[in-house]
Amino acid sequence: MSELRGTYTVYSIGCAGVWGAILVLGRRRLDAPTWRALRLVCGGWWMGWTSATIARAGFPPPKPLTPAGATMLRNVSMALVALGLADVVRLFVSGKRVAPMLPADRARPPRTFIG
Repeated sequence: MSELRGTYTVYSIGCAGVWGAILVLGRRRLDAPTWRALRLVCGGWWMGWTSATIARAGFPPPKPLTPAGATMLRNVSMALVALGLADVVRLFVSGKRVAPMLPADRARPPRTFIG
């Protein structure tokens, strides 16, 4: 396993695990419109991941970073990850709980969309 550490495969598995946890938590905590938005964001993220994976196969690897570039990349990445985590926490804190199901005699028919 130590030879896999730091590889794109481990990164991809980690991403799938994190998105899985976010989606499980979102399904339990969020109302329907927010849940749909979260699924769209997740789908968009995975489309970007797929695009980047295809690009990795067709382009040469980048040149190694200089020490100053590595430091700058690390600092910017940590700031962006912190902002992303804060946004996820904010989403789950402000998300509305799913309304309880209506009794069968008051149930509304499901909405259908034609077109």
